[in-house]
Amino acid sequence: MRPEFLKAMEEFDATIGEPLKPALREMLRLRCSHINGCSFSVRMHSESLASLGVRVDLISALARPVKLMREDLVTPAEAAALRFAEVLTDPPRGLEIEARSEVAEYFKSRQVGAIVEVVALINAWNRVTRGME
Repeated sequence: MRPEFLKAMEEFDATIGEPLKPALREMLRLRCSHINGCSFSVRMHSESLASLGVRVDLISALARPVKLMREDLVTPAEAAALRFAEVLTDPPRGLEIEARSEVAEYFKSRQVGAIVEVVALINAWNRVTRGME
């Protein structure tokens, strides 16, 4: 893998998701990394969430689909963002519009775009990391 490719990804990664709270960005990254089976990213984003003060039970719960999480762990807005991330990462066909509509109830258009960027890039990172293992 060319070093300039990884550098470009790192530079891009540092600039995306700004309209979102840091904890939500990391929650999205962790949930997608679990779906993608990227153990390196799961460990990294779990540690990042812990350093942001996120509760251990929430970090652990992100290994499961959001619909199976206890309702008291995330806000309705966070649940909608996580569900949208799940659909973008492992799309059950036909649910994209429903998930996008739900996330739009809680987030402004710029924030929805930021969610898409964060999810797209973590999915790319997961594939690069798994491909290099």
